[in-house]
Amino acid sequence: MDKRLLKKITRLDELLAKRYGEKIYSNITDPLTELVLTVLSQNTNDVNRDRAFSAMKEKYPEWQDVLNAGPSDLAEVIKVGGLADTKSRRIIKMLKSIEDRHGRLDLGFFDSWPDDEISDYLLNIDGVGPKTVACVLAFALGRDVMPVDTHVHRVSKRLGLIPESMNAEKAHGFFKEFKGTVSLYQFHLNLIAHGRTLCKARKPLCSECALKRLCKYYAVNVKNKGQAA
Repeated sequence: MDKRLLKKITRLDELLAKRYGEKIYSNITDPLTELVLTVLSQNTNDVNRDRAFSAMKEKYPEWQDVLNAGPSDLAEVIKVGGLADTKSRRIIKMLKSIEDRHGRLDLGFFDSWPDDEISDYLLNIDGVGPKTVACVLAFALGRDVMPVDTHVHRVSKRLGLIPESMNAEKAHGFFKEFKGTVSLYQFHLNLIAHGRTLCKARKPLCSECALKRLCKYYAVNVKNKGQAA
């Protein structure tokens, strides 16, 4: 592990927590719910994701009801989340895969499984990638992993934590090196907050950022070009 990078991440975590608050893990979902939520969250915001999930559970209270629903019927129910046709087919396919393997729609057995076994299991489900795996591990099981969404990926590159050429999939592996050194759960949530608040995609508000002294983007694109600090 790069000690200089660890020191930088530790300091960034402190500054982010000071700005956006410390985050303590609280189990608010189970693995199967989190798996479906990650599908519903694709290409939409949290509000519409939650609306789609609530509408789905109101119409289909049990997972078996969702599995038995026709894709077009499910798509109509979750349409507020966007890409409803694609998401409905993916959700039903996931549920069918789990039922075929275990005879029931429940992933509670993940509690006793190590991270690698859970990852292998989920990645064998069509449509599941590293981010979905990380979300299930982090938010449903409290494991020390870093889900890399668009905000985490962008901010991490700007800060110089990961190379410009590293894609989000590889970034999941990169952050595994720091497991147990900082709370990756807290770091994840605060990087997202920072990406939404200051480190925006088009016009980052560098002048207001407490991280700028540690930021590669600021050094190259602001400070060295003589712009206002």
